[in-house]
Amino acid sequence: MTPTALRRLVMVVAFCCVAVGASGSRVHAAEAAPSDPLGILRKPIPEKLVVLTFDDSCASHATYVGPLLKKYGFGGTFYVSDAFAFRTRKDWYMTWEQIKRLDEMGFEIGNHTLGHGQLSATGLDGCLRAVTGLEEQCTTHRVTRPTTFCWPFYSVNSRLYDGLIARGYLFARGGHNKPYKPTADNPFDAPSFSISDGDIKRDSEVFYKAVKQATPGQVVVLTFHGVADGEHPTVGLDPAVFETYVRYLKDNQYTVISMRDLAAYVEPSKAAQLLSRPPFVPWGERSPAWGWVTARDNLLYLCVDKLPADRQLTLPAMTTRISAAWFLADTKKQPLVVTRKGSGIQTVTVPEFSTAAYGEKPTVIVAELTGGPVATLLDFVFPGLPEPEFAGDEIRVQVPLATDLTKLAPVYNTGSPLVTGKPVSGTQGDFSGPQKYTIAAPDGSTRVYTVKVTPTAGVVGLSSPSFERYDLDNDRNETLGRNPTGTTWTFHKPAGGGELGIKNLAETGYPPPAPDGTLHCVFMRGEGNGVSQAVTFDKGSYTIGLDVAKRRGYEKTAASLTLTLDGATVFTIDASNIVEAWKHFESPAIPVPAGVHVVGIVVGGGGMDLIDNVVLKHARQ
Repeated sequence: MTPTALRRLVMVVAFCCVAVGASGSRVHAAEAAPSDPLGILRKPIPEKLVVLTFDDSCASHATYVGPLLKKYGFGGTFYVSDAFAFRTRKDWYMTWEQIKRLDEMGFEIGNHTLGHGQLSATGLDGCLRAVTGLEEQCTTHRVTRPTTFCWPFYSVNSRLYDGLIARGYLFARGGHNKPYKPTADNPFDAPSFSISDGDIKRDSEVFYKAVKQATPGQVVVLTFHGVADGEHPTVGLDPAVFETYVRYLKDNQYTVISMRDLAAYVEPSKAAQLLSRPPFVPWGERSPAWGWVTARDNLLYLCVDKLPADRQLTLPAMTTRISAAWFLADTKKQPLVVTRKGSGIQTVTVPEFSTAAYGEKPTVIVAELTGGPVATLLDFVFPGLPEPEFAGDEIRVQVPLATDLTKLAPVYNTGSPLVTGKPVSGTQGDFSGPQKYTIAAPDGSTRVYTVKVTPTAGVVGLSSPSFERYDLDNDRNETLGRNPTGTTWTFHKPAGGGELGIKNLAETGYPPPAPDGTLHCVFMRGEGNGVSQAVTFDKGSYTIGLDVAKRRGYEKTAASLTLTLDGATVFTIDASNIVEAWKHFESPAIPVPAGVHVVGIVVGGGGMDLIDNVVLKHARQ
């Protein structure tokens, strides 16, 4: 199969990090070092290894910090951005001549982006422009092209990882106020400790507590801003205090290096392939709760953070044949059992193993792919109608009596652009009787599905009621997920402001998975923003129910929510009733005439509301 096709398949496999380790007793044996079962280290991480980093191009970096570090023989990384008053206040910020001088002194100049934007809320193209824009500035001023990156505001966007890797970056520094453990932390979110006057005010021992965690196997990365900082004094540091810290590192025989120097200890490309990616924007189908998946050539890497109780690792939407699977740390490549469902989706059975030998978080299993994807349907959706049921090669769906069976245009997902179908997805047809769909794989094999639509009194339903399986590389574009564009929810931002999109509930600051067990939800903030879907109803009375929460620790208050039918308000949820835990709300019974009607959810502004599990029910008399 082609690399492009493989990448496409992996995008719909999805990754999601869950902070629980796998467990088990030893059955398989491995020759890898117990402290580094995945072979990520080039050499052991010694104790007292510290990285110094300095953000935002402050003038004091050139006039004070650089000369002082040179005096003590220390390395360091200066993360450069042109943000804030960089262009106008050269009493606060370095000139490019000063940045070039630091480069010539042997210090690392890192990329802190052009503009210091909030990359977690920026599209991929915008992120790449921020990265390349700073690179171009370095080239223009004859400064060495950066090879490490620093996330503005510590806000990591895992969508950018592959772009950074492609541009030759080795590491990217995050926050988290914890040591960097190269055998567990992805090198594109290397943790660091913030050290500033404000931090010291909260804890006078913050620096000493941090550097004492530079024990064998883990590195302490320190983040400083200006020493001092002219424009942002609260994040700056008193020069006298900084020199005290530098002397302490020297007197206590710490090894002090730059971020790029970590490559002497860590193989960053391998670590980026195998170690946890933040679950900010998982892609495609339902995220496997056991971990995440990456790919290289014809190999998948199943990175397991939480081994299911049944020890089964199911690969959603991945229908290319797995010819063999084994533990990465097992040099003998003893085969694991792989089974395939009727849909083509495969499951790897994990035997008991030694976490010391194979890794605890993550444990990595390699799956070798062969041939192309199989002829199968992973999903089949009638927009605005209840979700179908798969029964082998038969697809059944009950629809309202008011449904026009002669003008239905179902959409489907084969799991791969290489697998095609006739009629093609989205083709309008007459479903007054059974219809057949022929799905063809690249090897010429086919599978025929029979679709049966049954009008049923009182039936009503939404497509994608839990907002699952979106292409989250583009928040409101479903084309790689279960339901291609136009088949589920329409997103509305009438004023163009606020926030609206899909969130993963494993991300820090969000509630746990919703009561129905799904991992995604809609987030909305900003007056008038909302979602809607056209739904077919029979004449009768119906209720609209949904689960609602607000983001934890993000807003003091939630926003009111209004449920609408054809634009008219049918139910309002007051902001005071929305809390940080999921809560179910249900409208009173609403009389609805037969036909197609638009169900909508609109936010009233203020705080951020999270919406999930939208359910329509027939209110039977």
